[in-house]
Amino acid sequence: MKNIIKLFISILLIEGFSTTAPAQKSPERNWNSARILNEMQKLKHVGRVLYIAAHPDDENTQLISYLSNVLGLETAYLSLTRGDGGQNLLGNEEGEELGVIRTQELLMARSIDGGQQFFTGAKDFGFSKSASETLHIWDSNEVLSEVVWVIRKFKPDVIITRFSPTYTKTHGNHQASAILAMAAFNDAADSTKFPEQLKYVSTWQPQSLFWNTSPWFYKDGKMDTAGLYRTEIGAYMPLLGESTGEMAAESRSMHKSQGMGTSPRRGEVTEYFQWMEGKKPDGRNIFDDYNFNWSRIKGCEKAPEIIDKVLKYDSDINDPGQAINDLILLDDYLEPLKSNYLVASKIKELKDIIFQCTEVHVEATSNKKYLTPGDSISVMLNLVNPSASRYGFMQGIDATLRIDGTTLCSITPKDTIFPPNNKSISFKAGSIIPDSTNITGPYWLEEDPAAGMYKVSDQLLRGEPQNPPRITVHLTCRLHAVAKDYAGNPNFTIERDIPVFYKTVDPVKGEQFALARIVPPAVAITNTKLMLFTNNKTQRLSVTVKSFAKGPATLHIKVPQAWTIDSLPTHIRHDYYINFDMHGDGSEERFSAPVSIIDWKKATPDYLYVTIAVNGRSYNRSWEEIGYEHIPKQLLLPVSRVKIEKIDIKTGNKLIGYINGAGDDIPPCLKGIGYRVEVITPVQLPTADLNKYNAIIAGVRAYNTVPELKYNNARLMEYVKNGGTYIVQYNNNNRLVTDSIGPYYLHLSNTRTTEENCKIKFLDNKNPALNYPNKITQQDFEGWVQE
Repeated sequence: MKNIIKLFISILLIEGFSTTAPAQKSPERNWNSARILNEMQKLKHVGRVLYIAAHPDDENTQLISYLSNVLGLETAYLSLTRGDGGQNLLGNEEGEELGVIRTQELLMARSIDGGQQFFTGAKDFGFSKSASETLHIWDSNEVLSEVVWVIRKFKPDVIITRFSPTYTKTHGNHQASAILAMAAFNDAADSTKFPEQLKYVSTWQPQSLFWNTSPWFYKDGKMDTAGLYRTEIGAYMPLLGESTGEMAAESRSMHKSQGMGTSPRRGEVTEYFQWMEGKKPDGRNIFDDYNFNWSRIKGCEKAPEIIDKVLKYDSDINDPGQAINDLILLDDYLEPLKSNYLVASKIKELKDIIFQCTEVHVEATSNKKYLTPGDSISVMLNLVNPSASRYGFMQGIDATLRIDGTTLCSITPKDTIFPPNNKSISFKAGSIIPDSTNITGPYWLEEDPAAGMYKVSDQLLRGEPQNPPRITVHLTCRLHAVAKDYAGNPNFTIERDIPVFYKTVDPVKGEQFALARIVPPAVAITNTKLMLFTNNKTQRLSVTVKSFAKGPATLHIKVPQAWTIDSLPTHIRHDYYINFDMHGDGSEERFSAPVSIIDWKKATPDYLYVTIAVNGRSYNRSWEEIGYEHIPKQLLLPVSRVKIEKIDIKTGNKLIGYINGAGDDIPPCLKGIGYRVEVITPVQLPTADLNKYNAIIAGVRAYNTVPELKYNNARLMEYVKNGGTYIVQYNNNNRLVTDSIGPYYLHLSNTRTTEENCKIKFLDNKNPALNYPNKITQQDFEGWVQE
């Protein structure tokens, strides 16, 4: 019986709303009155729209802003990938790290435009020439199952795709996203498709599917709109003091790693839609023919009447608390009907509004930023009650400290009374983090991925944008309604989970917050992710151990059979142990060990692993922090390992000048195979002696990010004219610092024809470029992956 109840609760949570918290850079701030009233107005409408595309930054942020804030519909964006195959305009993070950044950029965008965010496990792998290539690399059936999962979980009335399933003159990922949306539209309603999901969700048939088309898809931007549906979305929102175009620009500008900053479109904006599946609307506005009112839900006929009573107070923007009693009355009315997914979601919105109407401020902070299993944790809960409303007031509160949803201890004494008007009260409680607590990074990075897919075993995590906060304070607030004419629940309760933050004060920036996190007692950070051996020469591996606990520990380095790790040339050792003492508080110690090849013929690509043993338990995690001003700080805990392989290559004693671009790891790779490399900084470009270099290389997107290249390109062309070799890597054709990037005029196109599996044809086998200093053959292109 207990398991049945647990399952029932899980279904309510999944079908009612997403359980994962949005991106938070700090504790949630209280809403202002205009925001509260805007959220109250959304209560009038019940309905859901799901927007589907391939990547972060593919979504139509103005349409999401309009649907969420003007029509008051629950709107979500499903991005099939996390954008980990793209470039990075901000730094040197790429691949999985870039995917983490772009995930947070999407979440920050949704926090602005009011949408929700979902993902599948599809890996972004760079520009794809065709949908067929994309669907092959992604494992189309697996991605389809995850699109179906999100549809069954979110239960949209309408699905909108950014791209067409038939239009081919675009990225293969784009077309594939629409093909999968089309298939999932009907598969979500078929109980024979992915039946394992039905343990948690029920089947669902959306009403309609549309393609959100645009002049962008047509030659010269000329689009025949005669047979298309259209919606005017350029609305102004007086309570928020901005238009949907202004909100959308702010939202889209969160995609800073992709250089997507944009200016707002104000005034009239028309979006066009092509019908693809399901119900065809009668009118030209696709949203006019759907019932987004409470009448669609049996038993909710009186809800609009109560909501009208709530909204009658919107003329007094200084006192939204007047609506508390009627909001509670609405909650009482809806509570018996919460088995309906739309009602359950509205109840959650309703409780958020009621809590904000009380004006109570809540903040939970930890005494430590990083905590380890077995560590002690102390949490301070601070409550401020700015105004004990005459319409309803917080009567009491119960608070418990939780790790992964499991209660560790109570923070407040039983039957704690809320502080009086404009008073602050604090509670402090401590506990021990269980030794069995798991160490995890971003959930989709915990298992080794396949070529085109992240692997996620936990079905309930699939689709979610990120891990839920692990350390939380669970609040149960008792709200007492005092109006004389109130006949509902006099002791109304609201439950909330408050993430626990670690707080510092910066003398320039002021208060700074970061989520309190659970980490290993120690992590092993290697100085490189790749060791390339061009000969039998010994290389040194450096390991920085960062510790968060105190006590003895053992560092273990293990190399593959064809390698040895020892300073003695005649001594073969595959395991290397170093005993040391951890000092905690994030202190660091550095160790190194010599690595060399003992069997050149058997040396195939493999991994060197680093672990740390503490109190009989081994930890194999490294440490990567990602910090940018526009997103919350991120912590990755990847497996501590180094790819190790041999490479037959001749380099000679060549000197390369390197101009850094948007961030890449090419200089250390060049050094690793035997070149000498000097970085030419932007400041040095006007005066550096270029003639001393055997070659100069411009980093990825250098002509997008280094303004000095505009003024010093002539010097580089003179170097080329005098016989020098200048290699310019990938640049985006948008926002180049100069159009003159070569010795002759050339125009960068955005048309790409990359196909990873196409056959390489050598036009001139005797050309020196194919023979000196290394002979290039067909074998060199085996396993080649773009970007």
